[in-house]
Amino acid sequence: MLKGAFFALVKKEFFSLWRDKKSRSVIFLPPVLQLFIFSYAATLDIVNIKIGVLDRTNSDISREFIRQIKTSRYFSEIHNFKNEKELKTSLDEGKIKAAIYINNDFTRKYKSKSNPEIFVITDGRYTNASQITAGYISEIAASFSPVGHAKNVPAVRFETRNEYNPNLSYHWFIIACLAGILPMTTVVLLSALALAREKENGTFDELMVVPLTPAEIIMGKAAVPLFFGILDGALIIFLAIFFFKLPFEGSFFLYIFSLFIFLLSISGVGLFISSMCKTQQQSMLFVFVFMFPSIILSGYTTPIENITPEILQHLTVINPLRFFLVISKGIILKNMNNYYVFLNLLPLIIISIFAAIGAGRAFKTGRG
Repeated sequence: MLKGAFFALVKKEFFSLWRDKKSRSVIFLPPVLQLFIFSYAATLDIVNIKIGVLDRTNSDISREFIRQIKTSRYFSEIHNFKNEKELKTSLDEGKIKAAIYINNDFTRKYKSKSNPEIFVITDGRYTNASQITAGYISEIAASFSPVGHAKNVPAVRFETRNEYNPNLSYHWFIIACLAGILPMTTVVLLSALALAREKENGTFDELMVVPLTPAEIIMGKAAVPLFFGILDGALIIFLAIFFFKLPFEGSFFLYIFSLFIFLLSISGVGLFISSMCKTQQQSMLFVFVFMFPSIILSGYTTPIENITPEILQHLTVINPLRFFLVISKGIILKNMNNYYVFLNLLPLIIISIFAAIGAGRAFKTGRG
């Protein structure tokens, strides 16, 4: 009897799931997409690195050293700078991941076998990438031997300075990212369940007859997830400062405002999912479908420029998390100025508008 009831339950669950078109799409499409996304994007190899060079000596030996770096398979672009200000600006804006500073006594020390020096400046906001990049340059420096010069000269000695995260603390990097990822999880899940719960409980039709416009209903449904999301974000920051000694360099109010705009776009996505689903179970499945690609394609696990094929790099422009992670790491670790914060807030505002429009239209047609 128990055995027959068990198989009957399994059969019922199978047909219930199979008859639902949305559930069928969740069974096959997301695993295939995630297979390709994880295979291509979640790689620990750091390649296509963009670096800068400030060559004070500008001799044939220093140019040969730069040429050997340029021909390495690890580096895709080398930007030459005229002064320290250009170098620092490019590093601040994220145009390069590391910079090489060659002193004006490099050639003299090399020829006199006096341990010539170069300085490597990395972006400490990218802990793992910074360490690996410095290792690549170290290997090239250790084996450097320009054509026409003796090979028994001392190896080039270099010093590394890590901007914004001097000790390359992994906790600083991971917390600056989790401060966006964890509130996003809360908001998208709560938002995705909001309307689906009404449909599942049979109260969706009652919701439609209340004296409120669809836009007001959407806003009301988004208010509570936004509140808890911002609360989660603030709590994470305070705990990180207290337990992990996170150096919050920027404006806390600017950070909270940016977090609000980010979570507003996420709540729009969650409400769109909720409007399209009939049950809370469907909503949760689609939340997971949304979450994993968003994290992988955000620059959290690997730099955006390291994601292949290149088409996935272009897809990241519709990912809200990509832009907020830049803001989060920028405000927390380096006191990013308002101009660069706004440049990354603008895509979030655009995404919020489109997500809200999509949620509103899906809400009007989501009855039943």
